[in-house]
Amino acid sequence: MGSVLRIALGRCTCTEAQSDATRQAVCREMMSRLDQLRATPTSELEKLPAYSETREVIADRKVTFETIAEPFPEAKIIVVMRAFFRSWSRPTWISLHGVGHMFADGFIVRRDGSVEDAPDEGMWDFR
Repeated sequence: MGSVLRIALGRCTCTEAQSDATRQAVCREMMSRLDQLRATPTSELEKLPAYSETREVIADRKVTFETIAEPFPEAKIIVVMRAFFRSWSRPTWISLHGVGHMFADGFIVRRDGSVEDAPDEGMWDFR
């Protein structure tokens, strides 16, 4: 899903209220997946592949869910969950991959094993 040429319109996060039912449903699923990852032991998070994706139909839309785990400055890793679905209705994502809605939220695992929400500025590379 990554694309060098992309434009994100807005913050592309599920932590903000979504205005339509489809985006709300996609965000509920994405945040559920992220919560499951957050509950995973740190030792298992460190073994996550750098990238994986799954596809699911939600509210009659084909949605791509991506899990990204990579090194993060001043921490062990950042774990990101992204969701994308195509739409021309007020899109928040325009790239060579497609036009639609992209959401990305994540958390960082510190060297001491603590887990905290990824700062917004750390998420821009994923949005």
